[in-house]
Amino acid sequence: MKRVLTNFIQKRTLLFYVVLNYLISWGFLYPGYQAILNAEEGTFPLFALIALPGGFGPTIAAIITVWITEGKEAVLQLLKKYKTFRVHYKWYILVLILPIILYLFSLMATTFMGFELGRFNYNEGIKMILPYMLIALPFGPIMEELGWRGYMLPELLKKYNIYTSSLILGITWTFWHLASFSFPGAAIPSVFEVSIWTISLYLLSIIAQTFVFSYFYIQTKGSLIIAILLHTSFNASSNIVLTFFPDTEGHVDQQLYLYVINILLIALTAFMLFKQLKSTQQEV
Repeated sequence: MKRVLTNFIQKRTLLFYVVLNYLISWGFLYPGYQAILNAEEGTFPLFALIALPGGFGPTIAAIITVWITEGKEAVLQLLKKYKTFRVHYKWYILVLILPIILYLFSLMATTFMGFELGRFNYNEGIKMILPYMLIALPFGPIMEELGWRGYMLPELLKKYNIYTSSLILGITWTFWHLASFSFPGAAIPSVFEVSIWTISLYLLSIIAQTFVFSYFYIQTKGSLIIAILLHTSFNASSNIVLTFFPDTEGHVDQQLYLYVINILLIALTAFMLFKQLKSTQQEV
């Protein structure tokens, strides 16, 4: 029976990984979020800590899948991807500043639609860049990236080209957040109601981001550290930029336009990066 199950998993490795990933993540995240939502105001229920293993779902599922299909040594090789520091410094700079610049340009673009930026809080903004990065680092980037870019993307690339692989990963990554849709701000920005419209926007946003991730994956020869830092910057970019312009945060209409413009800018950036990648490969 064990051998039959192992053979089945080896034939459908990616499907097994995605299903296991979803089961782990949803099974822990949803009750954790509900515990927080149902707690008395101003209190934090200890039961909510059950959500932590769910955040590691992509990574835990990757380790289990590799252990079953390839064995212990392959798991050790997978974990060694956390040591991929030897990348040119320009990639570190690019992945840290690119999402922030795109979000800043998106916010500035809302002024062409009649919105105002209000106060410019330079001192507070500068002071909060590092704290927001450090807060974002463990919640998503470290928890997830061994699964998404360390395992799933390389596995997809064995079967598909970079475009198809990125699209599949983007869709999978979006609906991995299904449990998070129940908690305001965990995935979809808290100023929006969860609806087909906002989920569709979120899907487009994650797919666009996934293509940006894939570009840096190719250019850095699969550096997991670069993926973690890019994920960190994407997650922290809105908090960082809105700290510089605090008056814009409470304007729902402006936030909606900002969100849509940011998606378009990320998609345009992904298109330009892949165009540059294609021309470089052709030259080689």
